[in-house]
Amino acid sequence: MMKKYLIISILFSFVIFGITACSPSSSDEGDESPDPNDNNGSTIITTPSQTPDPNEVIPPNLAPVPTPDYIAEFNMELSALDVTHLMGAGWNLGNTLDAVVSRTAPKSILTQEVSWGNPITSQEMIQLLADSGFSTLRIPVTWQHFIGPEPDYIIDDQIIDRVQEIVDWAYDLGMFVIINTHHDDWQFPDPENIEAEHMLVALWHQVASRFAGYGERLIFESMNEPRLKGTRYEWTGGTPTARGVINAWNMAFINTVRATGYNNEHRFLMIPTHAASADSVAINDMWVPRRDNRVMVSVHAYTPYDLVLNTRSTRNTFDPDNSNDTNDINQLFDRLNSTFISQGTAVVMGEMGFLNKSGEDGNVPDRVAWTDYYTARAAEVGIPCIWWDNGIRVTTNNEAFALMNRHEVEWFFPEIVEAMVSNFIR
Repeated sequence: MMKKYLIISILFSFVIFGITACSPSSSDEGDESPDPNDNNGSTIITTPSQTPDPNEVIPPNLAPVPTPDYIAEFNMELSALDVTHLMGAGWNLGNTLDAVVSRTAPKSILTQEVSWGNPITSQEMIQLLADSGFSTLRIPVTWQHFIGPEPDYIIDDQIIDRVQEIVDWAYDLGMFVIINTHHDDWQFPDPENIEAEHMLVALWHQVASRFAGYGERLIFESMNEPRLKGTRYEWTGGTPTARGVINAWNMAFINTVRATGYNNEHRFLMIPTHAASADSVAINDMWVPRRDNRVMVSVHAYTPYDLVLNTRSTRNTFDPDNSNDTNDINQLFDRLNSTFISQGTAVVMGEMGFLNKSGEDGNVPDRVAWTDYYTARAAEVGIPCIWWDNGIRVTTNNEAFALMNRHEVEWFFPEIVEAMVSNFIR
């Protein structure tokens, strides 16, 4: 039944994208298509030919959804905008469950967890986050090494059990927790990539079923930076077709999660733009279902690029009183506010940060000044910020974004932590 539906779904998507290729100005949509001017409908920031059909609903119970062991109370009064004001400062458990191992390696989640140089995640690490004022934990997860063959793509229990263990540590401390699909190879947005939607639907049906009873503090994020990897469009906003594919995948994700029932009918969900870009070309083609007020837009922004992300750049100072340093940040949050937040759509800054370019000393004063300015501007418009921590302290050939010394369970740069959390009041 699932295989039959998925094939039909993909064929339906091809029809949509075929129309796009033949007649890009076509606006022949049915009466139920969302109206971009209808505040009770859906926000469409794209051309009509790139809009996923909101009536293409994933049928419920692709596989039986087991009754959850418990069903938490879900705060139905909260909207996505309310929740983003509560999420505040966050931290990514990067280069850990999202590490990519060889397909020929033994299937061991603990081996994957340490394969990029980080230690096994401990409950003490999560306690340090909560004690330091972080309200949100994002857990990037690469599932591909633990997914069985088509058509069912069954997830190995060891990875979902481990994800649940770490989720519970943070959830039980009152934190918001985000889980996603991270470095999985299938996230290449091309209409000929038939297997991708199959895997997305099967994976999220299983993950959503496992966590169906959790309350509003557990959030699902469909994908991490889906993009035309290896092409000239990878970091430039993609193509109209690629952005349309991502819109359709996000819709399939939303419908799949909702169809599993229980608290997933109301679960807060995050959906990305192409490459999770906050640039105009990406966000202007973003489709967001406004009838579902528990959906958030997921973006990443390391800006100014030469200062905070480009390891080849010698630029290393930040002056909050210098417009040359602050213009990019101001434009970023003004753009996100005018495009989404002021229109009633919530935004989460799923990744941000300023890498260490100065060895052990970590150019702390400038990183503190940047962090304070960046997160203050985000807080002004209601966007929570989640620092990308990959566990690397000193730059060699890698980006050194570590704040936490995970081996000793203490902060490498407590001043940066303080600058970040102090701008968010929960």
